[in-house]
Amino acid sequence: MSIPVVVLGGDELLIRRIEGHRGELVVTRVCEEMSEAVALCAAGGASVLLVAQTSLMPSPEQIDLVVAQRVILAVLVEDDDERALAEDIVRFSPDAAAEVLEAGITDALEKLDFPDVPDVGAGQTGQNGRVVCFWGAPGAPGRSTVSLNYAAEAANAGESVVLIDADTYAASIASLLGLMEESAAVVQLCRAVDGVGADALRMEAQCLNVRVGDANLSVATGIPRASRWPEVRPSALRKAVTLLRQRFDRVVVDLSSCIETDEQLSFDTHAPQRNGVSLELMRIADEVVMVVAADSIGVPRAIRALDELDEQVPGAPVKILFNKVSAAGVGASPQRRLAEAWQRFGPMHPVIGYLPNDATVCDAAVLAGSPLLEISPRCSLRREIRAILGHSGGKSRHGRGRLLLGARK
Repeated sequence: MSIPVVVLGGDELLIRRIEGHRGELVVTRVCEEMSEAVALCAAGGASVLLVAQTSLMPSPEQIDLVVAQRVILAVLVEDDDERALAEDIVRFSPDAAAEVLEAGITDALEKLDFPDVPDVGAGQTGQNGRVVCFWGAPGAPGRSTVSLNYAAEAANAGESVVLIDADTYAASIASLLGLMEESAAVVQLCRAVDGVGADALRMEAQCLNVRVGDANLSVATGIPRASRWPEVRPSALRKAVTLLRQRFDRVVVDLSSCIETDEQLSFDTHAPQRNGVSLELMRIADEVVMVVAADSIGVPRAIRALDELDEQVPGAPVKILFNKVSAAGVGASPQRRLAEAWQRFGPMHPVIGYLPNDATVCDAAVLAGSPLLEISPRCSLRREIRAILGHSGGKSRHGRGRLLLGARK
């Protein structure tokens, strides 16, 4: 079996070394620019991209493009060169023999064909915390408000929790907490994960420590300007979340509603994907809580959005949470009407809760920059959000938490 290799950089000695070996490696193309090499990988013209010159070392964004095509990225680099320490790169010394190159690349291809990676919705291993993503159809169903208060309740239940604002369109967690900072911790996570020695402690250090009630909540604030969304790379944030779940009992992520991948319609080459963050994180989530606005507009939007999600992330572990439930928006007996309507028209995803429409309390919380447990600890909205934890595995893996299904103070 031959293994097609695209070589980046005109190293004639390397090419002769590979061709003289007459093994499985076959050089199909020699490129001088990374853009040309990426285009060949995307067209299915290579199984391996071999970077022959350290001056042509791809950027993290270019590494993402190559790996996304399920192409092995190999580089020839000195042992003391830190530019090729990313986990997605297979590195060889510049004078490596063809036999060594072939053995290393073959081994990498075998791991690629049979990856030891959990399927969608199977991220939990008993060793790591849970990743819970809050998502919803376009509009304003209340994703950020619910995700913030969910995270605050989990922290006050004794869990270690990190809240990540990964909405690349309208980040709002910092505003909801009254944080006057523009550092965009989510960007710092993406940068730190590409550095040398990236680990869970380093990821935690990028987050802010916020006091909510009687507990501490780690917060990775979102980007303050929409123009900065290219800095939040999907694969980098996925790696950061994977590291953070080793450190925290629960990783709560607030996502953007948009999941269409229409960049390919407006770009001739690989384009940065603004919606890729939501899709990438939902692929590794233990639970995707879809916040649905409980009215005649929100429910149909949710059903259409679920159809799109099923195309992009088949088998995503979605649970439905109706928000802003009121008789004014649905009619008499709103919970019963919503349950009947969802059973008749909605997909087969479980409904885990019905949150009442309490605009007065929510407005007060936004004005104060505080979660509900500080503003109105006895309100029904807070009580229902606490109950959701029981549907999400509310017991801490460190023994500090308690199951909160139906809990009351």
